[in-house]
Amino acid sequence: MPQKHRLENLSRILEWATTFSLIAIPVATIVSLSVTPITPEVLGQKLGHLAVSPAATTAQIYAAVALTLVPLAILLFTLNTMRHLFACYRQGRVLTDSCAALIQRIGHGFLALALAPFVLRPVASVLLTIGNAPDARALSIAISSEMVFFALAGGLITVIGWAMGEAADVASENRAFI
Repeated sequence: MPQKHRLENLSRILEWATTFSLIAIPVATIVSLSVTPITPEVLGQKLGHLAVSPAATTAQIYAAVALTLVPLAILLFTLNTMRHLFACYRQGRVLTDSCAALIQRIGHGFLALALAPFVLRPVASVLLTIGNAPDARALSIAISSEMVFFALAGGLITVIGWAMGEAADVASENRAFI
């Protein structure tokens, strides 16, 4: 029983931490976007690897900024799913189908965090360099160690979710016999 008590206490702390993150991250993002001028020069400094066209239109710049918010939305979805999982654990619900589904959803979130930059970075690079001379346009495709980590972690967490689903089924069958 002491393990269950520790699980519930740690889950309570992590539930609060994820709740705080779900509030702090969007607020920090909004503050950052509101105090930082969104110009080709500033965007070029932030993105470093791209020569942003000085002729980039406001629509292109805002579209590129919107693309950078997609991984943030995925992160918030994943954090919210973690918050739900910690709430289940805090309530003592551990080996359940709903917990297994939440774990799988967290794994899918990590996989999406790995794929999003791979898809969005090329789109943003084209958007921001289309106004450059034909020989100065860019299509930036990259795979980072962070993307590989998120993909592997996402795969691992998804598999753990499937295994938890199997364990929840066995636990449910065992409870039915008693």
